[in-house]
Amino acid sequence: MTGAAHAGSCFYLSLYNRAMINTSLSILSMTLSFLYRGTIYMAVCLFFAVSCKKEVALPDARLAPEMATPVNSLRNRGCRCGADSMPPAPPLVWNAQLGAAAAAHAKDMYSNNYFSHISPQGSSPIQRAQQAGYAGSYVGENIAKGYTSTGEVMLAWQLSEAHCRAMMDTLYKEIGAAEYNGYWVQEFGR
Repeated sequence: MTGAAHAGSCFYLSLYNRAMINTSLSILSMTLSFLYRGTIYMAVCLFFAVSCKKEVALPDARLAPEMATPVNSLRNRGCRCGADSMPPAPPLVWNAQLGAAAAAHAKDMYSNNYFSHISPQGSSPIQRAQQAGYAGSYVGENIAKGYTSTGEVMLAWQLSEAHCRAMMDTLYKEIGAAEYNGYWVQEFGR
């Protein structure tokens, strides 16, 4: 994907490895300090401090509360989803837990190079929402990738019958949404 940041070149140290390095450095520094009266000790510590990179985490996904506005505009006026005319529907309310679930899923799809409602570990949209603290009983999800703006992805979802129906479904009362490196997720809940 053009312009996408990749984390493949980052050097990660696990807590276990970090503990081993710290222990090794302590033993090495005591030995060198004793044997060489501190001269090489300073150079070795400087080498390890400069050459060992810190863990670099991927940035957080961008929550997209502004996506509630075009979804609610669509719901307010009604629309056609495929061949069916959808009547106006009540507005959705932004939900932070659904937003967190959307953000986690967008980031996971990008990081693990997949595109699906079910993660490679087998988690479903409702499981991810519950893990994010959502207490609702129903969760629906729209996903997309490769779009650069909210307007583009909203138009694509509106032109897709199943995605359009999810946005217009009167069962849902809440929405959360996020984008991460071109991966878009809408979570609907009740």
